[in-house]
Amino acid sequence: MTKIPDYLEKEQVDEILNAAKTCNHRDYLLLRFMWRTGARVSEVINVTPKDIEHKNGVVNIRKAKGGRQRRVPLDQDTLKMLSDYVLALNIPEDQPVFPIQRNRVFNIVKKYGKMTGVNIHPHTLRHSFAINMVRGGTDLRRVQLMLGHTSLSITQVYLQFNDNDLREAYEKVAF
Repeated sequence: MTKIPDYLEKEQVDEILNAAKTCNHRDYLLLRFMWRTGARVSEVINVTPKDIEHKNGVVNIRKAKGGRQRRVPLDQDTLKMLSDYVLALNIPEDQPVFPIQRNRVFNIVKKYGKMTGVNIHPHTLRHSFAINMVRGGTDLRRVQLMLGHTSLSITQVYLQFNDNDLREAYEKVAF
């Protein structure tokens, strides 16, 4: 199994988000969206207000890799922040919520990673999302659907656990 070398623990992501929160609201929301959805950069920069279903608590990723589409759950707090952001900037329904270029997203991620002493790139957040979902008990098939992978064998790379994960699982067993 291939090892994912670049993922962050939840606490590390929280540090990055806190750094962005104190500097720039758009950057914070962008990073939070990436962390909470596992979306690729190309997907994030194409999300429009009409893709966000507040009532159902999902985001439609319409321009996904390979031309596929998928629906990804999103927490109510982030949905509310997105809604407020869209309203404040009066973003039209069919325009990107984050109208920036791919390289700008890379720069934003690098900037806040550097501020917190972590060398990351945007896909690190995707890897972190997936590994934390698996560690949180989400079954691999559901993670596959959220990530938009065509095959479960692609997703199984996220079946990586550290010593604490193994210890926690071990302690739950009644011998």
